Parts: sequence; C-alpha cells; structure tokens
Amino acid sequence: MSRRESNTSVVPAAFFIASVLYWGAQYVYVPTLPAYVKSSVSTLSAVGVVLSMYGLWSGILRVPTGIFVDATRREKSTVVIGFLLAAVGALVMGRGGSTEALVVGRALTGASTATWVPVMVMFASFFPPERMIFATSLLAASTSIGQVIFTAFTGFLNGLGGYSLAFYVGAGMAAVSTLIIGLAARGVPRRQAARAMSVQSVVSVFVRRDVLLPSITSAVCQFGVWGIVFGFLPLLAHQLGARDVMVSLLLTANLLANAGTNMFTTLRVTAATRRGWLLASFGAFAVGAAAAALAPSVGVLFLATALMGAANGIFYPLLVGMSIEQVDDSHRTVAMGIHQAVYAFGMFAGPWVGGMLSDALGIRPMFGIMAGFCLPACSLLVLLGDRSRVRQRR
Repeated sequence: MSRRESNTSVVPAAFFIASVLYWGAQYVYVPTLPAYVKSSVSTLSAVGVVLSMYGLWSGILRVPTGIFVDATRREKSTVVIGFLLAAVGALVMGRGGSTEALVVGRALTGASTATWVPVMVMFASFFPPERMIFATSLLAASTSIGQVIFTAFTGFLNGLGGYSLAFYVGAGMAAVSTLIIGLAARGVPRRQAARAMSVQSVVSVFVRRDVLLPSITSAVCQFGVWGIVFGFLPLLAHQLGARDVMVSLLLTANLLANAGTNMFTTLRVTAATRRGWLLASFGAFAVGAAAAALAPSVGVLFLATALMGAANGIFYPLLVGMSIEQVDDSHRTVAMGIHQAVYAFGMFAGPWVGGMLSDALGIRPMFGIMAGFCLPACSLLVLLGDRSRVRQRR
C-alpha cells in the first residue's frame, strides 16, 4: 500500500474516532442535564431557556464559520478552537451551579458545534459527489456511537461523584478529541484556492431551494427532537419514578436506535427511495412522541424514545446529504453551514417553546402538540422539495 493510499484510509478513520469522542463529550452529561438545571431554576420555562442556549449559539455561528473557512481555508485552527470550546463549556457547567454559569456553559458547548461545519466538509472530501449521502451518514453514525456509549454511563457517574463528574469527564474527552482532530486535519486533501466571499455569493447559496428546503425540514425535525427527547423526556421519566441510571439508559436507547438506522441509511437508502423513507420516519417520530405523551410507565417511555431515535437516524443524514449534494466544492462549506445553522434554530426553539408549553399545559400535552405540528410540516416541505427538483429537471 502506498503512502497516499494509507493516508486516505487512516485520516478518515482518525476523523471517525475524534467524532466519537467529541460527541461523547457533548452528551455524557445530557441525560440528567435537565434535572441538574431544574435544581438551579424555579420554572420549566427557565429550564427550557438554559437548554436552548446550545441550539441558539450553534445556529448563530455556523454560517459565519462556513463563510470564514471557505474564504480562508483555515479548517484546522477553526476545528481545534471549536473542539476546545466543548471542554471549556463542560467545565463551566460542572464547576458553577448558578443559572448564569449554566447559561454561559451551555452557550459555549453550542458555539463549539459550529466546528462541525468544516469537519463534515473535510470528511466528505475523501468521497466522490455521488457518495455524499454515504459520507454524511457514516459520520452521523460516528456521532451516534459516541452518544450511545457515553450516555449509558451518566447515571453511574452521577452516583460516583454527583452531577459534576460527568461534566469533568466530558471536558477530558473533548480535550483528547481536539488533539486527534488537530493531527488528522493535516491529511485532508487540498481544496480550491481561497478566494473572497461576497455577500451575494452567500445569499445565492442560501436561496437555493435544494439547500433551503432540506434545511428548514431538518429544523422542524430538530424542534421536536430537542423539545421532547433532549428536553423534557428525562423530566417526565423522573416524574414516573425513574432514577438517574434509568434516565441515562433511556437516552441511550434513543441514541442506540438512532445509530442503527444511521447505518441502515448509509447502506440501503438511495436517492430514488429517500422520499418514502423520509415520510415514514416523520410518521414514526410522531407516533413515538404520542406514545411518550400517553406513557403510563417508564417501560413505555423506553419504547417511545427508541422509536423516535430510529426516526431521527433516518431523517437527519438524508436531509444533510440532500442539502449539499448539488453544491459545488467552492461553496460546500457555506451550504453545510446554512443547513446546520437553520436546523440549529430548531434545536433552540424546541426546548424554549417546550418549556413555555410545559409550564402552561404540562409536559405530556406539550409532547402531543409538538408531534401534531412536526409531522404535517415536515411532510409538506419534503413534497415541495420534490416538486422543485422535478421542475429543475424539466
């Protein structure tokens, strides 16, 4: 095997490993984060505000990050700084239990995810355009693997050292992933020479229907995912009598199902079949949310969250791949940044709106309202996107 051939296999593998550690670091404290936040604030609306900081700052920074990287080609330094923010944010949340510290720490971890724009584009550079969905699905699978492994330990870590220990473990993992990704970034193939990015060129990518419609659809999906699964499902589990270990396993079940369908999507779903799989996944998520709203026990919550995780594992990678597959290399990071910024606002709005609805109506009715909104909205957007592609081919 030549040095070049070895590099093309070793570097993507290093990216995969760094991704597992990075997303493990971001999620190792997530299963009991709502309960941790609730111990410092007085209302569910305030819980939602703290949790929403992750999606808010992720959404604000992703497009500027994409523009900066496309214009300067400083992928490595951008990625290293972003990964380090995950470590700093975890430390801030772990050391300070005040509302202000939680808001700042969660905002820093959200800002860190703007790094994922250049990471996905760098990883995709090892694959031809027709394999773009394969590449995005593969990297999405790595994130799910990290999330599955480390959310399973949250409850045990809480038992060993209280809520803070999981944050410190996350900070250490983020530091290790920073080292790996910094070394691996040296082997990324060179892209086109850097050139100035105009406002007009960015807007031209943003208004493309093949970029915008999948991005908006993804935002609506994540509105439901982050409002229900990563927002208030753990609190409902506590209300039903679940302890921290059981709550952490509840999130692990969701992410394990997510990882499984990510791999299925990578290997089996094609451009010709993706509309059917998308519509089916939207329906599955709505059924899971409704089941959670009506759940009489933690056991039913396990089934509901697994179904929602399986749905997320299908619609997430498909929508990401659809948003960049027709975009040329010189603007691909901007397109990826636009997609991730748009769907990150769904991650922001989900906990924020979910908190307000939960305070006003209760957690269970909030689940039903979100499911009733997400299913028709996502289905309509996908059908509009299909009509747009048909007109373009004509």
